[in-house]
Amino acid sequence: MRSATTLTFRHIDYSSALESRACELGQRLHRYGEPITHCHMTLERLRSGHVSGAPFAVQIDLAVPGARIHADSLRHDGAGHQDIYVALRDAFNNAKRQLQELHSRRFRLIVRDSLRGADAR
Repeated sequence: MRSATTLTFRHIDYSSALESRACELGQRLHRYGEPITHCHMTLERLRSGHVSGAPFAVQIDLAVPGARIHADSLRHDGAGHQDIYVALRDAFNNAKRQLQELHSRRFRLIVRDSLRGADAR
């Protein structure tokens, strides 16, 4: 069963197009190997005093069995984005990468353990 994506709009007006795109990306995260039990996205306009001057950021919080993932759209310098859709895309790509890395680590552990079991026979 797929978890529903919940959204929080912070300091920005609600948009059905933005909600639709965020939910679509939330559902696409299920493709990347780990069963997601919780997905919450926060779409926000950063305060005007923020260092970057770019007004938008997105955070994605995921729960999978045995792990939690936090992904955001902020760049390495802490800057936001001028376009909320670009911020959404970057947060999605960050979450996707973390899910793929988690799946890969878990798969390597399974293979390693199965090889150790074969050596013991």
